Amino acid sequence: MTRGVDDLLADLAEAADAAAELVRLGKERWDTERPLRLAGEAIIGRLGDIATKLPDEVIKATPEIPWREVKGMRIIAAHAYHRIDYEEVWVTLRDDIPRMDQTIKHWRQTQSLIVPNTCLNEGNQNHSEP
Repeated sequence: MTRGVDDLLADLAEAADAAAELVRLGKERWDTERPLRLAGEAIIGRLGDIATKLPDEVIKATPEIPWREVKGMRIIAAHAYHRIDYEEVWVTLRDDIPRMDQTIKHWRQTQSLIVPNTCLNEGNQNHSEP
């Protein structure tokens, strides 16, 4: 079953929230607790997987997100895990993912502003046309 763009963007927001939770635990714990690093790796992999499924309209509308690199991180996490630089993963979780999340949220807000009124009234049987 193919997931719709709203579902994919909800998955992306959930992964961004998980990244923020990891970052809130702090760098010291990140450095000393392997399960946290593996969780970060999983978040990166999930974001890359979501990115491969997003429609072109989202990719083209958000050129400030380095989508090719996001997709590439999934490949590294899944297939070249022995090459993962956990310092780079930490920076990605701390800096890049929040920026990506904000960019997507901003794009979604602009999309909701350009929805025609006729779509907003769909299903409303009592509306009258001017």
